Amino acid sequence: MYNYDYEADVLLFLRLAKYLHSQNPAALEKILEMYADFDLAFLFELCESIIWEICTDAVFDQEEECEVTFCTFSHPLMNRFCTLSGDWSIVSGQTADAWRWKLGDIAEYYLMGINYSVSRMECYPRRNHAELRTWFSPDFYDPADFGNSLVDLLLYLQQENQRLENLLKEAEPRKEAA
Repeated sequence: MYNYDYEADVLLFLRLAKYLHSQNPAALEKILEMYADFDLAFLFELCESIIWEICTDAVFDQEEECEVTFCTFSHPLMNRFCTLSGDWSIVSGQTADAWRWKLGDIAEYYLMGINYSVSRMECYPRRNHAELRTWFSPDFYDPADFGNSLVDLLLYLQQENQRLENLLKEAEPRKEAA
């Protein structure tokens, strides 16, 4: 646009806000009311607030020895992926573990492959639930970058869930015919 330093950060914030608005408009309105007098100095906090409204069950902790903050969280789209992939494993005769570990690979690709905000990540998939634990980089953590990587992950999982639902629907008539 005009080559200002903050331009990318504002666009990333707007994308986060748009995603939250599509999922929970009331939550976004509440956050924006907290920061009624918008100032670019609050952009970091705004992005953080939106991220943790998207993943409402986030639990933060810190590793004492290296002073690194980590966060454990889940999301309904991740949980749905675990359920659908487990169902597809049964229908297709594949092992469920391969599908569960696929979630970790997907999350690693989106959360660690594009930005430097996450220095380490672990995925804990189960039959109908999954949690991600992310260790935030003490040097490079940027909530706008991390939040947009998270949105990319969730949008991909939404597509993947739709694909799995379609595969399961297609498999139903074959199952009934057999």
